[in-house]
Amino acid sequence: MTAAEDAKAPSPFSPKLVLGVAIIVAGLVLTLDNLGLIQAHTIFKLWPLVLVAMGVAKIRQDRQNSSLGGWFLVLGGAFLLLFTFGRGHLADALGPMLVVALGILIVVKALKQNRGVPPELARSEDFLQGTAIFGGFKRRVSTQAFKGGELTAIFGGYEVDLRQAVLENGQARIDVFVLFGGGEIRVPEGWEISNRATAIAGALNDSTHHGPASPDARPCLVITGLILFGGTEVKS
Repeated sequence: MTAAEDAKAPSPFSPKLVLGVAIIVAGLVLTLDNLGLIQAHTIFKLWPLVLVAMGVAKIRQDRQNSSLGGWFLVLGGAFLLLFTFGRGHLADALGPMLVVALGILIVVKALKQNRGVPPELARSEDFLQGTAIFGGFKRRVSTQAFKGGELTAIFGGYEVDLRQAVLENGQARIDVFVLFGGGEIRVPEGWEISNRATAIAGALNDSTHHGPASPDARPCLVITGLILFGGTEVKS
């Protein structure tokens, strides 16, 4: 297989593309408004959706990394859309919104520093990375040399399917951080689960089926991390 075949095609869905399309649509709306066919001010109330779309595009572009900028665009657009159609005042909620955003930024930066994943490992297709902030994601992993991963859920959740995966050297570790959220990790029959995570006002439940002890060492998935006001379930 050549390098050209290995390279992934860049996604055409980018924040700049979204912005350009939004400007074109705005021009068309103004044209139709001048012709008396529509009322532009009603449609322009939906402008925060542009921020949401730009955030989604940025998150898709930065799949291998935690795209904080993308998540903040999505959250900012959602809040602005809420207050555009709501009866509240944006200024009353702006302060608390900034506090929440600052807290999330600090938490994500601290997790990245504490986990200390080497860049070459983070870029590997055999290493699982996922972040859900006010949202969720689903991942199905089928690599035959699974090296572990890191999962983050803040006011969100995740579903990870490892039933087609094979652990590299028979063991791997997944570090989880859950804050006001939850997750589910599905593993193949016969895997041993080593729970080393800390749960405060939350839980990590191992619902896998434990058969009789085998003389051969079973593949072992070690789960570490911190669960606050949420939960994660591991099952076959």
